[in-house]
Amino acid sequence: MSRIHACLLTAALLTGTVAWSAENRATPANLPQTEGYVDTGSAVVYYKTIGRGRPLLLLHGGPGSTHDYFLPWVLPLARDRQLVLIDERGSGKSQRLEDHGQYNLETMASDVEAVRVALGLGQIDLLGHSFGGILAQEVAIRYPAGIRRLILASTGSSAARVNEDFRNIKAALDPKLRARIEALEAGGIIGPDGAQLQEYRQLADEALAPYSYHVRPPAWSEAGESLGWDVLNTVWGAKSDFHIDGNLKGFDFTPGLRTLRIPALVIYGDHDMVSDATARESHEALAGSRLVEIPRSAHMTMVDQNAAFNEAVARFLAE
Repeated sequence: MSRIHACLLTAALLTGTVAWSAENRATPANLPQTEGYVDTGSAVVYYKTIGRGRPLLLLHGGPGSTHDYFLPWVLPLARDRQLVLIDERGSGKSQRLEDHGQYNLETMASDVEAVRVALGLGQIDLLGHSFGGILAQEVAIRYPAGIRRLILASTGSSAARVNEDFRNIKAALDPKLRARIEALEAGGIIGPDGAQLQEYRQLADEALAPYSYHVRPPAWSEAGESLGWDVLNTVWGAKSDFHIDGNLKGFDFTPGLRTLRIPALVIYGDHDMVSDATARESHEALAGSRLVEIPRSAHMTMVDQNAAFNEAVARFLAE
């Protein structure tokens, strides 16, 4: 499907001219839920499953966030498949590690593979959002035999492109806001508790808000999200929200993606912090992949345009 056709499809979804049959099922069905922990050998990782059918494993962003922000938005996908959600090591309900060097793409990818094996999932579909999409690429390149289909949502395939996107976002800020952010960055943004300084967090959130949600930002009571700060500071970096300086620095998956023969979907919002050029870099590296831009949505596309996001994912997985 071309990008033009994909945009026409999503526009039709937004205007209600395309119906998703799963939304109109008349027979009630119980969607089972389980939760537990997998000892991966180097970390204990929390998981939750919802529904039944072919497994779709979802990787959350951050780094240091949790699986919680996927819910309830992706629940319609559980009608036809088993959703498998995890909290990555150091995040949410998963184990915190004293050795922060153990927070890296290689160990996190091995955790995903360990969950797949321990739960007897067989070949899975894999969806990664934001940083989770970066991790999903590491998983797919390291363990391609375990992946049936790959979905990269609002993410990038190289540090160079991600840094360029954030550089452009920062350059477009009101000069006074940018000056306040850069002054804090020059003096250090991490407090004695290991978390970002509250003033910096508020300013960074203000700067990124237009790129995070386009239609429906979270209510104030949803905004206070628990973060694994050790993971964020180690993997992304502790100097700026607008540049990668942690152990993710310099990553480039494009050579590895060119070797994959896994059907892939690259999906993002037209107001995303992920630029068109960044999404296209992933799309062009993945032979035969599909590129879908969701209109009137930002980084949290599954929230901004819930039906359109789920429809695009469900159609791709059903093919």
